[in-house]
Amino acid sequence: MEVDKTTAPTDIEHITHLASSLMALGDPDIYSKTYEEIVRSVRSSGIVSQEWEPPSADVKYEYKWSTPEVGQADQTFGPFGEDELKSWYNASYFGPVGEKVKVRRVGGDWGNWDDIVQ
Repeated sequence: MEVDKTTAPTDIEHITHLASSLMALGDPDIYSKTYEEIVRSVRSSGIVSQEWEPPSADVKYEYKWSTPEVGQADQTFGPFGEDELKSWYNASYFGPVGEKVKVRRVGGDWGNWDDIVQ
């Protein structure tokens, strides 16, 4: 089977690659370590501070009204989790098809609902 090199690796492929890299650096027990043990190991490496926290895997979104009312011009709301945002969308809080808001992943570019939220 030929591998398509134009697609991004899946999450499991990425994790497997990282774990294999740690094994190659002398940590043969990487697959048996807990999340907390790995975080402690990274902190003790000196590469990051002792207070470092891994980034959250949860995608967070922000929204702003696409036609802002007086007093809300360009006011950004959030961050909110995807489930929370989708529940408001399903309740038509943002209009029947999300047309009343612009949304973005935190730190990303603003766009229409269908272009940003999957």
